Amino acid sequence: MLIRVEIERLRPGVFVDSFDGSWLSSPFWRKRFLIQDADAITRLRDADITEVTIDTARGLGPIPLAEPTPVVAEDDILDERTISPSQTPVAEAEPEAAAPRRRVRATKASEVERAAEVVERSKEAVTAMFSEARMGQAIDVDAVEPLVDEIAASVARDPSAMVKVTRLKTKNEYTYLHSVAVCALMINLARHIGLPPEDHRMLGMAGLLHDIGKMSIPEEILDKPGRLTEEEVTIIRAHPEQGHVMLVDSPGVSPIALDVCLHHHERVDGGGYPFGLSGDQLSLHARMGGICDVYDAVTSNRPYKRAWSANDALARMLEWEGHFDEELLYAFIASIGIQPTGGLVRLASNRLGIVIEGNHDEPTAPKVRAFYDIPTQRFVPQQDIDTAVARLSDRILRSEDGGYWFGQNWETVRDAVNRGEMPQTSHDPARPYAATPRQTLATRIRAAGGSR
Repeated sequence: MLIRVEIERLRPGVFVDSFDGSWLSSPFWRKRFLIQDADAITRLRDADITEVTIDTARGLGPIPLAEPTPVVAEDDILDERTISPSQTPVAEAEPEAAAPRRRVRATKASEVERAAEVVERSKEAVTAMFSEARMGQAIDVDAVEPLVDEIAASVARDPSAMVKVTRLKTKNEYTYLHSVAVCALMINLARHIGLPPEDHRMLGMAGLLHDIGKMSIPEEILDKPGRLTEEEVTIIRAHPEQGHVMLVDSPGVSPIALDVCLHHHERVDGGGYPFGLSGDQLSLHARMGGICDVYDAVTSNRPYKRAWSANDALARMLEWEGHFDEELLYAFIASIGIQPTGGLVRLASNRLGIVIEGNHDEPTAPKVRAFYDIPTQRFVPQQDIDTAVARLSDRILRSEDGGYWFGQNWETVRDAVNRGEMPQTSHDPARPYAATPRQTLATRIRAAGGSR
């Protein structure tokens, strides 16, 4: 189990998984390690590291707390009682007389704050790495592996917090934070579709390095606010190949990172670049990279365009026929928990609804127009629901496929609901709900042995 502890609670035999605080200045920042003696703890303290994440499955637990954790008010206890960042589970058994501890969930605000700290450290490290690449130096993969691990840990705690923080890019930060965001999105998507854990780090690293070739492009072209000339477009489109050249010459770069770097601008219909590959010529990893790259790009403010809302961006991406692997795109949507405008969703009230308006501050809680009762299989009077307000009483449970519920009449139903009218069409009430895109994709991945 991974838990955060203060330096004062470390002891020989504890396995350090990652650092919190100023880990870039640590003498151990390139790898995880087992604390062998008190000297290692002293070196961590001298490096101004105040907290670390330890893995109790690979070493001892921390020194037990001297006193029980203070009891919190009953109103502060949530149904799912998980440890907060300020508390630490004890590996050894407590004395029988000790009072039971109450555990509270880490608040959303604290997760966003922790994600912001990870992003700030990431930005500094990625900026330095990209600057070295611009000067022609080889990429030091070992140096940024702890960075990928921190991002992965943040995604595991709360993927929405990391995505929310990385959306806040300034013009000067875009190139660097875009790489951090794609890293997080790739890890989250890999977790969602059931890829093996050993692939998560390689896909995160691929996301971090996918745009390294942009360091070969003059900044006046990269940040140009107006329309690019044909010559400038040609220069921009060379960045996947330029990045591949940089990474090939760098030791320790995985084949996955090379693949994503070179092919993340290809399309499944063959209309992408640099080689116009299509269909099964594109690996699963390259298809993942293409989706994550485009999503973060179009939801970020750029010198030449304003950001699209997350809900509208996903709706438009779904409309780009032939651009993405459709099943994988639906899996991506499910992984980030954001529903596209116009998408069909199931509500906690067991009704179907259509997303009619996005929520810029909370993309996972849009406005929904409920129109169909699932238990009775009937259209019902429509109700517009702000799911940010009705989160507890009528939240979104998941996305649904209109074709499975209404067959060939789905577009007619959707258009009528969007106009605020009762659909005047029949449908098969016995139509069973079919497997979700995520299930279909997972089955395909397993059949292919984990990747393709």
